[in-house]
Amino acid sequence: MKLATKAPFLLFLPTLILCGAEQYHKPPQAVMDILNSPATPALTLDPTHTYAMQGRPVRYPPISELSQPMLRIAGMRINPATNGLHNVTFNSTLSLRKIPEGTEIKVMLPPNPKLSLGRWSPDGKHFAFTNTTAHAIELWIGEAATGHTHRIEGVHINDVMGSAGAGGGRGGAAVGGTVQWMADSRTLLVHEVRANRGAPPPEPQVPQGPHVQESLGGGRGVVTHEDMLQNEHDEDLFEFYATAQLATVDSVTGKVTPIGKPGIVESARPSPDGNYFLVTMIHKPFSYLYQARQFPKEMDVWDRSGKPVHHIASMPLATGGRGGGLGPTDDPLAPPAEPPARGTRGLTWRFNEPATLMWIDAIGDAPARVGAGRSGRGATPRPEHLMALAAPFTGGPKELYKSETGIPGVTLFENGHLALLGNGGGRGGRGGAGGGATGANRVSRTLLIDLDKPDQAPRELWSYNTSDRYANPGAPMEKIVAGGERAILMDSDNIFLQGNGPTPTGDHPFLNRFNLTTLKTERLFRCDDEHYEAVEGLLDKHGDTFFTRRESPTEPPNYFIRTAAGKLTAFTNFPDPQPIMRTVKKELVTYKRPDGVEMSFTLYLPPDYKPGTRLPTIVWAYPREFEDAAAADAVAVTGSPMRFTEVGGYSEIFFALDGYAVLDNASMPIVGDRRTVNDHFVEQVGMDAKAAVDKAVEMGVADRNRVGVGGHSYGAFMTDTLLAHCDLFKAGIAESGAPNRTLTPFGFQSERRTIWQAPDLYTKISPFLYADKIKAPLLLIHGEADDNDGTFPIQSQRMYEAVRGNGGTVRMVFLPFEAHGYRGMETIEHVNWEKLAWFDKYVKGAGAAGTNNNN
Repeated sequence: MKLATKAPFLLFLPTLILCGAEQYHKPPQAVMDILNSPATPALTLDPTHTYAMQGRPVRYPPISELSQPMLRIAGMRINPATNGLHNVTFNSTLSLRKIPEGTEIKVMLPPNPKLSLGRWSPDGKHFAFTNTTAHAIELWIGEAATGHTHRIEGVHINDVMGSAGAGGGRGGAAVGGTVQWMADSRTLLVHEVRANRGAPPPEPQVPQGPHVQESLGGGRGVVTHEDMLQNEHDEDLFEFYATAQLATVDSVTGKVTPIGKPGIVESARPSPDGNYFLVTMIHKPFSYLYQARQFPKEMDVWDRSGKPVHHIASMPLATGGRGGGLGPTDDPLAPPAEPPARGTRGLTWRFNEPATLMWIDAIGDAPARVGAGRSGRGATPRPEHLMALAAPFTGGPKELYKSETGIPGVTLFENGHLALLGNGGGRGGRGGAGGGATGANRVSRTLLIDLDKPDQAPRELWSYNTSDRYANPGAPMEKIVAGGERAILMDSDNIFLQGNGPTPTGDHPFLNRFNLTTLKTERLFRCDDEHYEAVEGLLDKHGDTFFTRRESPTEPPNYFIRTAAGKLTAFTNFPDPQPIMRTVKKELVTYKRPDGVEMSFTLYLPPDYKPGTRLPTIVWAYPREFEDAAAADAVAVTGSPMRFTEVGGYSEIFFALDGYAVLDNASMPIVGDRRTVNDHFVEQVGMDAKAAVDKAVEMGVADRNRVGVGGHSYGAFMTDTLLAHCDLFKAGIAESGAPNRTLTPFGFQSERRTIWQAPDLYTKISPFLYADKIKAPLLLIHGEADDNDGTFPIQSQRMYEAVRGNGGTVRMVFLPFEAHGYRGMETIEHVNWEKLAWFDKYVKGAGAAGTNNNN
């Protein structure tokens, strides 16, 4: 068992080797004021768009909360006191607003609340939420019209395998999770803590023998997961805490009805008529190499008594891909990284029928449609068909659609018989922000099919080249339908498309009406040039009135009711929580690196900046891979310069308040064939960094002799690499990085070659092996409980020893109880203090250089 306990806080100073505890420090008052300011609220709409819910997340819990007991087993972090996940973000309040009036409805809450965001009933009249106490997760029901709430007595939620707080989002409801509404808007399906389970299994005081793992050949490489099972006691603990009792709860009477026998319930989905449940149960043998959601499982249909009435699949340990089959997702029935037996995937209920299963299945023994890498390129197409089977599940399945080249995905329309095949267009986001190398010349086709007319040929609605973000038509707007499923919103033969609207000058979100018969598009809304405004939901069926969130560099985000005719009415009036940030100058800067690849950074300048003054400068970045220059160019300018600046956590933007020029989110494209793109990582990241510094110097804002560099995770890896291979920077900060790639031997980021296939690459790309070349001072920060694949805390420990042992200036700060991202209030304050002090000493304090050095 790995139970987190307090560990010594390690402090290392450049000229001494000191080990011991140090007190948490606080950053300057300007930073403290921002950390203590309330975040601008975000609203979620109920399914009928009659009410909006507002929570107040506790962004920075005290370190005492993070130090609660934690079991690190099966790729999970469990709080044994609550039988939920450890380090969950809670809300301290919930409130409602009536639409369109904006009238606030106070929600009655328990004392000292730790609340999930509410999950709306399908009719929008009630909402369910959880309250976490010291020893349990309670279930509460609220009435939207009055704000009255009540606790369901005797129900304790088991939230180990899901998230009771999931939901919200654009529709305010969703399928899945450990608390979900059924279609009648009265009954909930919940995962309960098993009754009378007794005490947890004690840890053996004397071992019964050695812990043994054995492979008899045929194994495959596994990504370096954190928190795996280690021994039989870990298995016992996982089974004890993960085992749940499925039950229905009457939200009015509080009656609880158990369903079936307790087990490790990965997921359960009620049929639209409420008479059946699609249940996935995890079972032994467990794995010591893979995460819980990859363990063997059985997928069955149960009736209301819990009796299995139809067996769907027996799924072995999911070892596909780098992360395995299903992966850590709140929706285990979504398409997995590698299809389970026979290629069956995407299993769900057809919402417009009482109890009909629908899924995608491979045809024959064709090879599985899996790709080489996360981009999916190089995949082998295979024939697939869309199948359906209605209750009582005794006959053979019915074929709804067949494709010789595979089915990328299916989304039903609200009429239940039309369906969209494809990715739906997407909202036109970053494109290259994912883990895999992004490439050009990929055509995305979106087709329309009629499930009631399987012999009718599909019709293409639109297609576009995925490398051309500007051509992205947007994504269909959806609504919540029976059972919490999502379906594409329709107005007669029209649908509505919304997107980010990327342009060379930034995003301009839009809303279009698209006719399924004529294939013509009508523009209903496009954000102006002075704001960033996006549609949150339609307030009428025809799209004449809609709900938006609007902001600008000087106006905090607020919600508005807008008409297609252009009338704008304020719904909220949230004040500016951080007025000092309005004095920080912000500019989107574009430029090119020497080979012509388009790049950008967002420049932040201090409040009292005088044009022409050269400042100490910080470059903060995260590298991304692209298959060609066109793909990199397509995302050189992302987001919008019209966004309201609101900072928090341990943001690098705080440096602007300390007199620095900050080159934030500086482009770091690594361009090349996805199979070998990392062969040139070192050279290209150096070229990227020099291009950014050169541009800032050319603008007259940066002092070339006082530049620091930093990043988090892969950005930390970039930082270590730059300090090892170039002399552009006076100092660096590497947060939660992985500088030694020999410790991730089966791949990293988009890299799919193993260390045995490309040993020279792993040597060349590991800054740990060049620690003797790092002469600029390096600050290493790492959470002691890092939970990210590959960035084990030992990475920073070994890097510290390597730099120190080679005479370098280095400091390592280990953060008790913190994971890959840091949350504790004391931690956040201290990390900001560390970063400011480090760069003040080694970058700002380096001394201004002569003008001849800034050419």
